[in-house]
Amino acid sequence: MVSVVGQWPREVRRYAETHGITFPLLTDKDRGVIKDYGVYHWLGLDAYNIARPATFVIDRALIIRFMYIGSHQFDLAKHEDIIAVLKGLQDINTYSRS
Repeated sequence: MVSVVGQWPREVRRYAETHGITFPLLTDKDRGVIKDYGVYHWLGLDAYNIARPATFVIDRALIIRFMYIGSHQFDLAKHEDIIAVLKGLQDINTYSRS
Protein backbone atom coordinates (compact mmCIF):
# COMPACT_ATOMS: atom_id res chain seq x y z
CA MET A 1 0.00 0.00 0.00
CA VAL A 2 1.20 3.46 -0.92
CA SER A 3 -0.43 6.84 -0.47
CA VAL A 4 0.23 9.84 -2.71
CA VAL A 5 -0.54 13.23 -1.21
CA GLY A 6 -0.28 16.67 -2.76
CA GLN A 7 1.49 18.35 0.12
CA TRP A 8 4.96 19.34 1.21
CA PRO A 9 7.17 16.57 2.66
CA ARG A 10 7.53 18.24 6.07
CA GLU A 11 3.73 18.39 6.54
CA VAL A 12 3.34 14.77 5.45
CA ARG A 13 6.12 13.57 7.76
CA ARG A 14 4.53 15.35 10.73
CA TYR A 15 1.10 13.88 9.89
CA ALA A 16 2.52 10.34 9.58
CA GLU A 17 4.36 10.60 12.90
CA THR A 18 1.34 12.04 14.69
CA HIS A 19 -1.03 9.34 13.39
CA GLY A 20 1.37 6.36 13.48
CA ILE A 21 1.21 5.71 9.73
CA THR A 22 3.64 2.96 8.77
CA PHE A 23 3.02 2.58 5.01
CA PRO A 24 4.80 4.84 2.47
CA LEU A 25 3.40 8.33 2.01
CA LEU A 26 4.71 9.83 -1.21
CA THR A 27 4.52 13.57 -1.76
CA ASP A 28 3.35 15.16 -5.00
CA LYS A 29 3.86 18.82 -4.22
CA ASP A 30 3.69 19.89 -7.89
CA ARG A 31 0.44 17.85 -8.28
CA GLY A 32 1.72 15.96 -11.37
CA VAL A 33 0.52 12.50 -10.34
CA ILE A 34 -2.70 13.91 -8.96
CA LYS A 35 -3.39 15.62 -12.29
CA ASP A 36 -2.45 12.48 -14.28
CA TYR A 37 -5.01 10.45 -12.34
CA GLY A 38 -7.72 13.07 -12.85
CA VAL A 39 -8.36 13.85 -9.18
CA TYR A 40 -6.94 17.39 -9.04
CA HIS A 41 -9.31 20.28 -8.64
CA TRP A 42 -8.23 23.86 -8.52
CA LEU A 43 -11.27 25.34 -6.81
CA GLY A 44 -14.15 23.87 -4.86
CA LEU A 45 -16.52 24.90 -2.11
CA ASP A 46 -14.40 23.16 0.51
CA ALA A 47 -10.85 23.96 -0.66
CA TYR A 48 -8.58 24.95 -3.54
CA ASN A 49 -5.52 23.53 -5.31
CA ILE A 50 -5.97 20.05 -3.87
CA ALA A 51 -6.87 16.53 -4.84
CA ARG A 52 -10.26 14.98 -4.41
CA PRO A 53 -10.02 12.00 -2.07
CA ALA A 54 -9.45 9.00 -4.29
CA THR A 55 -8.64 5.33 -3.95
CA PHE A 56 -7.10 3.21 -6.69
CA VAL A 57 -6.28 -0.48 -6.44
CA ILE A 58 -3.68 -1.31 -9.08
CA ASP A 59 -2.57 -4.90 -9.59
CA ARG A 60 0.91 -6.22 -10.41
CA ALA A 61 0.19 -5.92 -14.14
CA LEU A 62 -0.57 -2.20 -13.54
CA ILE A 63 -4.27 -2.66 -14.28
CA ILE A 64 -6.60 -0.45 -12.26
CA ARG A 65 -8.94 -2.94 -10.54
CA PHE A 66 -10.82 -0.42 -8.40
CA MET A 67 -11.27 3.33 -8.60
CA TYR A 68 -13.22 5.67 -6.38
CA ILE A 69 -13.02 9.45 -6.70
CA GLY A 70 -14.86 11.43 -4.07
CA SER A 71 -16.99 14.43 -4.93
CA HIS A 72 -15.80 16.38 -1.86
CA GLN A 73 -13.17 16.08 0.88
CA PHE A 74 -15.23 13.80 3.10
CA ASP A 75 -16.47 11.48 0.33
CA LEU A 76 -14.27 8.41 0.78
CA ALA A 77 -14.33 4.90 -0.62
CA LYS A 78 -15.97 2.36 1.66
CA HIS A 79 -13.45 0.14 3.43
CA GLU A 80 -15.50 -2.98 2.75
CA ASP A 81 -15.42 -2.28 -1.02
CA ILE A 82 -11.63 -1.94 -0.98
CA ILE A 83 -11.20 -5.10 1.11
CA ALA A 84 -13.44 -7.07 -1.27
CA VAL A 85 -11.33 -6.02 -4.27
CA LEU A 86 -8.09 -6.88 -2.45
CA LYS A 87 -9.43 -10.30 -1.44
CA GLY A 88 -10.42 -10.91 -5.05
CA LEU A 89 -6.88 -10.09 -6.18
CA GLN A 90 -5.48 -12.39 -3.52
CA ASP A 91 -7.71 -15.21 -4.80
CA ILE A 92 -6.55 -14.58 -8.39
CA ASN A 93 -2.89 -14.69 -7.31
CA THR A 94 -3.46 -17.88 -5.31
CA TYR A 95 -5.09 -19.68 -8.26
CA SER A 96 -2.53 -18.47 -10.80
CA ARG A 97 0.32 -20.00 -8.76
CA SER A 98 -1.32 -23.45 -8.59
